[in-house]
Amino acid sequence: MQPIAFCGRCRGMKVGWNRNYVFHRLVCQELFVKSLKLLILTVIVSVFIFAFPTATGVVFSDLTPVVAPTSLQAESKAPSIDPLVQTIEHFLKPYSIEDTLRGRVAKAIVESSKKYNIDPRLVASIVIVESRANPYAISEADSVGVMQIHLKTWGRIAERENINLFNVEDNIGLGVRILKGYVARHGLWEGVMRYRGWLDNPESHQEAADYAQKVRKIYEPKAEGPVAADSETQ
Repeated sequence: MQPIAFCGRCRGMKVGWNRNYVFHRLVCQELFVKSLKLLILTVIVSVFIFAFPTATGVVFSDLTPVVAPTSLQAESKAPSIDPLVQTIEHFLKPYSIEDTLRGRVAKAIVESSKKYNIDPRLVASIVIVESRANPYAISEADSVGVMQIHLKTWGRIAERENINLFNVEDNIGLGVRILKGYVARHGLWEGVMRYRGWLDNPESHQEAADYAQKVRKIYEPKAEGPVAADSETQ
């Protein structure tokens, strides 16, 4: 026989999964209210746990292991320097050229020399004789910059091509181009003499020869004898 339950509100009812008994359990015995309170309490506790986590001795900020770069990796990321630039910079060093300027001049010499197929040591030797790499040098003959570009001869080309002759790179670029043209037409040392401004008269020839000899002493310190104006192109 199925048991019977009694309630002052619901009166007698059969115990089991029937409408009267379930309503009695939920309402009369406050199970629903208790369950609701428990649910609300659980939600509140959960919010506090996630909003204010308990501090611990370990913080997992990043699960990806950090690997210290090896010396090989560090070297591979460093910008590479052309060894030839370093060689020319070392070549210029004994001639009292500013440290902050020497590397820039060496780089410009190497880049222009490669472009026009001229020995960068020769260009560096001319730079030393002409101005000691002073980008603001101006001579009495109105030649300016690192390679002393003669304004009366080359000023129009510089103006037409928007070349700033007081800029290291621009001046060396035009100077090496001029030198290449002379060397291609006249040979190495006569080309250097022409770069100096050799005119067809004895006095100018001697000045140009003396100039070429100064360049040669820097370019080929062990060479002996005067320069030959008919040397082959290098």
